[in-house]
Amino acid sequence: MDALTRSSVMVTGSTIMVFILFMRDIPTVFPLEGNLITVGIGVSLFGAVLPPLFYAVGAPLISGGIANILTSIELPITILLASAILSELVTPLQWVGTVIILVAIILNELGSNLFRIKKHI
Repeated sequence: MDALTRSSVMVTGSTIMVFILFMRDIPTVFPLEGNLITVGIGVSLFGAVLPPLFYAVGAPLISGGIANILTSIELPITILLASAILSELVTPLQWVGTVIILVAIILNELGSNLFRIKKHI
């Protein structure tokens, strides 16, 4: 499946899921409200369009290990920025999950050196 078809299927599936999950809330939002349109365009541009585009362009230019780190670090950075910039409440369980992700990234990158068994010939 080519990239355009794959993206179209993903966006269509996501839209259907949003409609199913938030069906009760949709009639309470006036769709042409100026603030809603501005926020919707910003969220869709910076959350759904630019990140995959930049990753698709940049990933071939870097090593596989760095690409994996960039993919894995997205959620911890998002939680950190939501807490610091947006003053979102982040629960202790979310911080524990963030630390687990960061430790897994570190172990993945350093694991081969930390757990390497040296053989003497």
